[in-house]
Amino acid sequence: MSDLRAPVPWDYRDVVADHLNSDVDLLDIGTGGGEMLLSFAPHIRSALGIDVDPLMVATATENGRHVSNVSFRHSSHLLERVPESFAVVLSRHAPFSLHHLASNLRPDGYFITQQVGERNMANVKAALGQSIPSVPLSRAMFSRAGLALVDFREYDVEYVVKDVESLVFWLGALDYLHADVEGAAALADADAFNGILRGNVSAEGFVTNEHRYVAVAQMHEASVSSGRPCARARR
Repeated sequence: MSDLRAPVPWDYRDVVADHLNSDVDLLDIGTGGGEMLLSFAPHIRSALGIDVDPLMVATATENGRHVSNVSFRHSSHLLERVPESFAVVLSRHAPFSLHHLASNLRPDGYFITQQVGERNMANVKAALGQSIPSVPLSRAMFSRAGLALVDFREYDVEYVVKDVESLVFWLGALDYLHADVEGAAALADADAFNGILRGNVSAEGFVTNEHRYVAVAQMHEASVSSGRPCARARR
């Protein structure tokens, strides 16, 4: 795929890396094929990746077959098969429950999440007549759950898909669960596809935007046993 994203002020990998060391036990919620988690393996003591899709768990297990300190397990964001506790818990573009992870996050441990922003691909959503969803992350949701928010960032930058083949591939890979856009459905409707193109093509290609949030929150001991209400971020 041929695309170009404008420079961004931070990168998720770097944000996570700032909280890792050789004593860290890590949990990755919604790990997918495990590629991101495996990139952190050399810098930590152990890691567990979970995913609600058994096929993804099988793929991740195969990808990590030669990495001794990483394992993968089938579980949802409610952590029903995860009795262990962790110093760092991650969730990138995946649902999470602050209430449930409180039982798995050690006192003074860190929860780090990156989520798709509500303004992501705003012109595509407008062309499809799709309303802008509510903000997926907010400072207040962490405070209500008893976590201290220590870092909160966002960016909203230009994103260009350079050619038609890449655009078709990109739209076909979008779905509401991951990107809030039913791209494959739009491809099947000529009027919808033409509406997406109208006014959004430049000499560089198809122009839209990428909007992301990242939040880092720390769990304090008093919060672990407080029974806070459930909070979720959309995927």
